[in-house]
Amino acid sequence: MVSKNFNHTIRFRNIRNIAGNIITQLPIVEITLVSPNGKRSKLPLLFDTGASVTTLIHTLYPLIGVASWDVGQAVQTVTANGPTTVYKYTVDLELFGKSIRCPVHLSQGIQRNSMYLGLLGRDTFFNEFGFGFWESAHELYVTANP
Repeated sequence: MVSKNFNHTIRFRNIRNIAGNIITQLPIVEITLVSPNGKRSKLPLLFDTGASVTTLIHTLYPLIGVASWDVGQAVQTVTANGPTTVYKYTVDLELFGKSIRCPVHLSQGIQRNSMYLGLLGRDTFFNEFGFGFWESAHELYVTANP
């Protein structure tokens, strides 16, 4: 039998309502975006197995070194909110000690909130890691050696 060993455990973050009651828990991971000028920015992203591509809120465009959020390659995509246009870029992201050059979409469809600034999607990133979930424990497990 194959044994799967994980070297990182990510506890889901509690999401509370205005009264302070926990209403849900989400797997939030912190990635580092490396700008073309070398500036490093830490970004919380929702770990989303349903997202094909890592997608960031459009207002983060200065971090990827472009003049406007919509100067990249226009891509038609379908989201949970329906069809939309996003703009594709290639950026350097770091997660769990690995630096990965990967596609990123900027989208107006992601609203700024206090928990996360985008979705960590499958394209390129998921090839570099092995993941496991334990939903009842509200934990995400990661190995950098899949």
